[in-house]
Amino acid sequence: MTDLNYADISIAKTHKLEKLNQILGLAVQAPFYKKLYEGIDLPLKSLEDLKRLPIIDKQSLCSEGQTCSQTLFTRTTGGFYTFSTGGTSGRMTFARYGLDEFNEVCEGTAYGLEASGIRPGDLVANCIRAGAFWTGFLITFRALEKIQCNILPITDNQPVEKTLEYLKMMRPNTIFGISPTLVQIAQEAYRRSIDLDIEKVSFASTPLTAEQKEYLSSIWPRASFHSAGYGAAEVGPIGFQCKFCQGTEHHILQPYSIVESDEAGGIIATSLIRTLQPAVRMRVGDNIQWIDEPCPCGRTAPRFKLLQRSDEILEFSHDSISLEQIGSCLKEFRQLAPVFQVRLELNGKETDIILRVEASDCEAVDDYELSSKVYRCMSNKIEAIGSNREKNSIRVFKILIVPPGGIPRIETTGKIRRVIDKRF
Repeated sequence: MTDLNYADISIAKTHKLEKLNQILGLAVQAPFYKKLYEGIDLPLKSLEDLKRLPIIDKQSLCSEGQTCSQTLFTRTTGGFYTFSTGGTSGRMTFARYGLDEFNEVCEGTAYGLEASGIRPGDLVANCIRAGAFWTGFLITFRALEKIQCNILPITDNQPVEKTLEYLKMMRPNTIFGISPTLVQIAQEAYRRSIDLDIEKVSFASTPLTAEQKEYLSSIWPRASFHSAGYGAAEVGPIGFQCKFCQGTEHHILQPYSIVESDEAGGIIATSLIRTLQPAVRMRVGDNIQWIDEPCPCGRTAPRFKLLQRSDEILEFSHDSISLEQIGSCLKEFRQLAPVFQVRLELNGKETDIILRVEASDCEAVDDYELSSKVYRCMSNKIEAIGSNREKNSIRVFKILIVPPGGIPRIETTGKIRRVIDKRF
């Protein structure tokens, strides 16, 4: 079979149009899409015609699933998986994957992992939390199986101390996890002077920040860092990283998805494998920037760079604060880990900001002098909480240094809600 990620662009377009029309032919068997596409001529004549179809709002799609509505499903027979799509929102919303399409998801993930440098024979510690309707552990497990890796199903379901014992005992060369988990494992390894000698780090779900990568590199200096893939639970796999992709750069996973962007850079994704509960032109919630230059890997699959999410920019009456600004300040203090959470609350007409930061080791916990230094650094470098604080009606800006792992994780995934905004 031709690898469309290397194929001539016209060949890739022809294949994607054929797959798209197959998906649309199935989608209209679901009452939701049948009503949505009323009056639209199908099949489409070109990929450009895709813009004639309405964009689906992620929340609307989830609300249908939340009520277990049958209107989204193209069939009521055959086996399926049910996965949570709530992410860090805390909402219990779900998506169904047919058994055949779930296998395709795993094949697409495996392709991306191999492109990023995962090889047969790698001893891989899968430290993604398992269960609770989350896709992460299952997809990674199956993808590594397809690559023929040697797999250590460690999970993140136990305390970090136990995870580190397993890692010390088994000595993997590759580790998989979400960014807060990876940082916590590295913190514990440093605290206990355990050299795991990790060669490859694959992060899932949320990108590593520059500060987190810098911190992990200081603990595992031989390691290379790559995304395990970009996707959404409602859509499936969307993008992958090759060895040349840096930061949040990804190729589109050609046989599996179509990616568009709106005028503001918002990503709109269409799955070419979801048949039981199709996802056509869904607004994912991330912003992207297209990369025009050809990739040194030789693939023709278009590339994009994920930008900071809109919900990671805290808006005030005069200006704003980005999580990037906060992370940039925190990296100046080696006593602090690149893991933090911002909470905003209204006090009358003013805003109270509480910033919780995890310490690299317990000696920094509740260190008033350190907190004061961080406060001064941020006040000097971030105008919104410094010179413009009064204009932004910010009453309190408090910094709390908590123990490693002291910021609550979402129980099902281990993720951290980096922003808790109670103003609205």
